[in-house]
Amino acid sequence: MATVEAFESALKEVVQAKRLSQSKMASLTEVALKCMDNDTQMVSILYRTHKGLSPSAKVWSLYAFDALARAARNRANKSNMTGNLSSEKGNCATFLLKIEGILDGLFQDLILSGSDELKRSACGKGYCTHCRNSRNIWPSYADRTLQA
Repeated sequence: MATVEAFESALKEVVQAKRLSQSKMASLTEVALKCMDNDTQMVSILYRTHKGLSPSAKVWSLYAFDALARAARNRANKSNMTGNLSSEKGNCATFLLKIEGILDGLFQDLILSGSDELKRSACGKGYCTHCRNSRNIWPSYADRTLQA
């Protein structure tokens, strides 16, 4: 079983890369799915890492959030998982609930970064709307918030 440390290392490889790498993203997703028992720690690492990044690196962080949410949603749906936030062990469904809990802070951070490039990358081409409509990942307010 993968460790939370392996997850953090894989996440840093993705967000600190000069270019988005499909293989690194796949590796991050694979490690994350093996660590879902520790969903609280993973969400904390995701958010803490995102907050510490430069505006240009936050784009990769947003893509990492998206990839992990898609993978967790897919696994939760296939396995008919339910989310119980009071359970001791996490799973893909509880991971999604916890991610949803930090999305407001994530999008506020994107806005406060002051980077028009980041806002365009995140929602200028309808990225959040696309994720919300076709993947049911981001909340409906995300695209309106970033475009403000």
